[in-house]
Amino acid sequence: MKFTIRLLIIISLIFSSQSFFAQENNSSSEKAVQESKNSSEHEKKLNDEQNKINKDQKRIDKHQRELKKTEKSIEKTQKKIEKGKAEKQKTASKNEKNTNSEEEIQKQKIKSTKQQLAIDELELKLLEQQKELDNLRTSY
Repeated sequence: MKFTIRLLIIISLIFSSQSFFAQENNSSSEKAVQESKNSSEHEKKLNDEQNKINKDQKRIDKHQRELKKTEKSIEKTQKKIEKGKAEKQKTASKNEKNTNSEEEIQKQKIKSTKQQLAIDELELKLLEQQKELDNLRTSY
């Protein structure tokens, strides 16, 4: 009887120890599954942040291109204004030097007035471009 009791105790201990070890293995595999889930969530968050950074960079690059484009158009307009003023100055000096008929003098005055009008239009365009540039600079 003692032998059978001892045998039953040993067998029960063996079964209980195997179930204990099996539970430990399950818990370690559950930990591995949980860690993989956490790492995949972390990777997803990192990808989302990287996409957000890329979008912001594209937006910044677009804004900088717009600024450069506006600055170049301002420079072109300024050059046109200078050129127009130089032409007007030439026309005015021709008028003063030449002693032409009344008709020629009137034509030269009309030409000078047209040049002044073109210069004024360019200056207005320049002001609008500068305003646009200021708006672009303040918008970001």
